[in-house]
Amino acid sequence: MAGGKQTPRQKMINMMYLVLTAMLALNVSAEIVDAFAKIERGLDQTIIITDIKNVNTLNFFENAVAELGQKAVEWRDKAKITRDRTVEIKNYIQDLKIELIRTADGEQTTAVVDGRIYADSIGKMDDLNVANQILLGVNDNGKAYELHAKVLEYKEFLLTDVVSDNAEIESFINELLDFSNPKKGITDVRDWETFTFNSTPLISAVALLSKIQVDILNCESYVLEHLRSRIGKDDLKISNVEAAVSNPNGMIMKGSSGEAEVFLVAFDESIQAEAHVGGRTIPMRGGRAKIPFSGSNIGPGAVSGDITYRNASGETERRNFKFEYYVVEPSLAISPTKMNVFYLGVDNPIDLSVSGVSQKDVDVNITNGTMTPVGQGGSYIVKPTAIGKCNISVTATVNGEKKNMGVREFRVKRVPNPEPSLFGITGKSVTRGQLSAVQGVVAEMKDFDFDLHFDVISFTVEVMTADFLKAESSNSAQFTQAQRKLMTDAKVGSKIFITEIKAKVRGTNDVRDLPTIDYKVGG
Repeated sequence: MAGGKQTPRQKMINMMYLVLTAMLALNVSAEIVDAFAKIERGLDQTIIITDIKNVNTLNFFENAVAELGQKAVEWRDKAKITRDRTVEIKNYIQDLKIELIRTADGEQTTAVVDGRIYADSIGKMDDLNVANQILLGVNDNGKAYELHAKVLEYKEFLLTDVVSDNAEIESFINELLDFSNPKKGITDVRDWETFTFNSTPLISAVALLSKIQVDILNCESYVLEHLRSRIGKDDLKISNVEAAVSNPNGMIMKGSSGEAEVFLVAFDESIQAEAHVGGRTIPMRGGRAKIPFSGSNIGPGAVSGDITYRNASGETERRNFKFEYYVVEPSLAISPTKMNVFYLGVDNPIDLSVSGVSQKDVDVNITNGTMTPVGQGGSYIVKPTAIGKCNISVTATVNGEKKNMGVREFRVKRVPNPEPSLFGITGKSVTRGQLSAVQGVVAEMKDFDFDLHFDVISFTVEVMTADFLKAESSNSAQFTQAQRKLMTDAKVGSKIFITEIKAKVRGTNDVRDLPTIDYKVGG
């Protein structure tokens, strides 16, 4: 292992997690649900390949004991208990995924066959309730919290009982099995469980659980290789060889390129091998070859080939490999948190993200206004300058290259007028009892999601009595004594008019003229 460098498999997992997290910020369309299904299928393949690799590595320890005796027993025993603990938690997570699917689709679902999940057969991929129900539960008692505890216990076992003497692997395990909320801070104080699974579509929750399985198997792989190195690479002979694939870019953008790695598991430096793809021969170094592939067409893609090598007897053997990937259009998501327009004079919060791109690599610009970032997670406050339109343009750095991700146009409107009333009396009639109890005039926003308040600053009360119109004014929101007497003296059946109502947006100089309201005096 190269000290301090990420392996291609680790890069794959980091990229996959980034893609999943970014896509959760988008609306859950059928296209996105299908993409998640393809990601889950790729993760499932990685789980199988890595599991086979680890089992094959474990076979080396049995061969080592047969050839070297007591010299290899200690490391064989540590390898076996590591495998047992890994299988235990891997199976626990698999049972969780199956429970999620069967809860959503029913016990007879065709998506689960002999303990394996077939993502394309899941019926309710976009179900938003089952993850909350099972993984979060009520009062933080869902199974995600139990999973968290089990993974931390597994990590402690690896760090304390198996690799306490290797700082590089300890750092790798701590990084890979990190369960902190990446956005946690002033604007996001949720725990890992809520951040990861709250209102998450079923297929996303299944894929995220598969990612944890891959992380655990990768930790086991590093640990087994570390234990194997303690015996000595020159002491063993290879008894089994298989081809495996590490595809860090399971999903790539159109126009971008990716790179996968194919390698021989249980590999020995003495083996001379080469990879073949599409008629090309690619040399292998240290049992690994980098296989380039392109994202020229939208949709699924696949690369297949083989690895040839000479075994201990000098005979040429061949191992086939295949990996899949999915090409998506570069997409920009700008989601107004409150409405589909911006309002002048208030804070308009939005969330902005670019699928497959880290937020630190996203640059935004706005016309006719300002955008202020809130925290590190792609949240902004937009403050328009004038009524009309504003444009938000976004660029992103992808593979070291600046790309224009698009422009979105938004309308800028004036905040609508509030509705005046006699302290909530909205009907067309008012009783004498209500008139004696009401204190004045209020102006309230109806069906407006922003936290905005208007204060009435003046109004006039007019009452028609004996064919004469009498009027009294107030320079506040409260009735004056003269206004109150005018209303209480009004006879049953007469009309009371509240006119010349002026209201001001609280904390500003924005004064609005509000329409007249009238009431008929009842008994």
